[in-house]
Amino acid sequence: MNNLNPDNVEGLLSDFEFKNKQVEYVMYGKSTPGANYAAALLELIMIRLVCNAISGVFDKKVQTYFKANWLVGLAALIAYTIVQTVMDIEVLTKSSETEKANQSVSFFKFKLAGKDLKLSYRDHLRLMLLFTRTKQYGRALAVIEQVSGQKGVGAKPTQIKIINTAKIKPWFLPNAVKTFTNLDNKLINGDLELKSELYYSY
Repeated sequence: MNNLNPDNVEGLLSDFEFKNKQVEYVMYGKSTPGANYAAALLELIMIRLVCNAISGVFDKKVQTYFKANWLVGLAALIAYTIVQTVMDIEVLTKSSETEKANQSVSFFKFKLAGKDLKLSYRDHLRLMLLFTRTKQYGRALAVIEQVSGQKGVGAKPTQIKIINTAKIKPWFLPNAVKTFTNLDNKLINGDLELKSELYYSY
């Protein structure tokens, strides 16, 4: 993703092309990629505002203003939230000019369990994909058909086969496995090998 810089017209226009905004189309389904990008940015701003507001409550400088006066503290919290959000959006909407790697920001401005959780623009999109949206599945199929060139992907049956295997020491009678489970089991070189198959179709 390129910096939102009017001097970089070519890079700015590429940000609005469908091939670079497929996830945004799946999320919002607007007719123009630019509208989908704008909707994604709006939702991203809302997420960063909430995260930065929470971070501001735990910020020591903001807390000192609350100790002096709650109105002053509230003003400091609002200012902190807006400033941090603007800085985050500036970072998330540009790429490294040398490596073209996505930049990331801290999800919260304080560490969670001693770790700093950093998210890029794509990570925020993955988070936003968890939200319930209407007709998102159909739009995802439309993107797959557009990219693959194959029509009727959604009408074709699809089956997934999952095979799970595990080896354990036979501390108990192997026949107990047959009694209490429906897993396939074999005794191989002193280890009890368990196997199960799962099928899912849509």
